[in-house]
Amino acid sequence: MLHTPPVAASPIHPLDNPVDLLFSVLENSETGVMVLDASDRAVYMNASARSLLESPLGLVPTWLADVLPTMRSGLDRSGQIVDRVTHEALTLRVRVRALPRPGIVLVELHVAHGTQAGREVAEQLSRSLGLTITDARLLAMLWQGLSNEEIAQQLSVRTGTIKSRLFRLYQRLGVKKRPAAVLRAAEVLAS
Repeated sequence: MLHTPPVAASPIHPLDNPVDLLFSVLENSETGVMVLDASDRAVYMNASARSLLESPLGLVPTWLADVLPTMRSGLDRSGQIVDRVTHEALTLRVRVRALPRPGIVLVELHVAHGTQAGREVAEQLSRSLGLTITDARLLAMLWQGLSNEEIAQQLSVRTGTIKSRLFRLYQRLGVKKRPAAVLRAAEVLAS
């Protein structure tokens, strides 16, 4: 009987530098991401945040910097705070989270669609994907980046109800997970 020595498995995609991978993921994320120091200066701002804030140099605009101290004060009571911030025609859902280092916070920026825009998005999804307006509205909220808890709050139902509705929505769309459903919505809305 021949005995062949085991061959060491080689990774398909070796990670020479995991930090580069993380940076690439953050930089290309559709969610605006900023890390701010104790004086609300941006230590890091990804491409989406620079684009949303129209800040190619990565500076926090005055209209956002004015509301950050109030949001930070809410962090004393909880680990995060979410609020809507409006500047001219732009409305953002801003989530501020405390990071383990004192004074450092993570800020996520999502474009918040108003009720009229949200209704138009839901109607377009309904027509294009053959969904009921209720399912299309739910899909629109996923596309906007809302969490299950946030959707439940907006619809005044329990989070478990949202999970059940999402399961049925995924079946109707022929997908298994949230990212695939959001991708379907993005394909419709991009055309």
